[in-house]
Amino acid sequence: MRMLLPVVAMISFAGLCHGAVAQAQCPELTRLRNEAVEAAKPRARSLMPGCDGYIRASRAWSAVVDYASEHQDVCGISDRLLGDFATYRREAVTARNNVCSGRPARPFPADIVLQ
Repeated sequence: MRMLLPVVAMISFAGLCHGAVAQAQCPELTRLRNEAVEAAKPRARSLMPGCDGYIRASRAWSAVVDYASEHQDVCGISDRLLGDFATYRREAVTARNNVCSGRPARPFPADIVLQ
């Protein structure tokens, strides 16, 4: 039991160090991701009229996916994380397409009909 705690602590510390090294090697990815998250936040219509905000968000997520796929090995980006970035881009593109064509960003849930 006394041996287990130091081993678990060492493994956890190694994992944290690996993540810190990847972020230190790829500050551009961190910057792009932060911009994409900021662009995806809902804004007042007066700040971003029409579909401009959705266009900005979809372009920002596209930049994240492009950079992450080009630097996947160097930055130590897992396939799962790359897939998550691609999902965020798909969702941003879908929202952009919907808003720019006059539909709501996300479809309304189906009505429940009780019989």
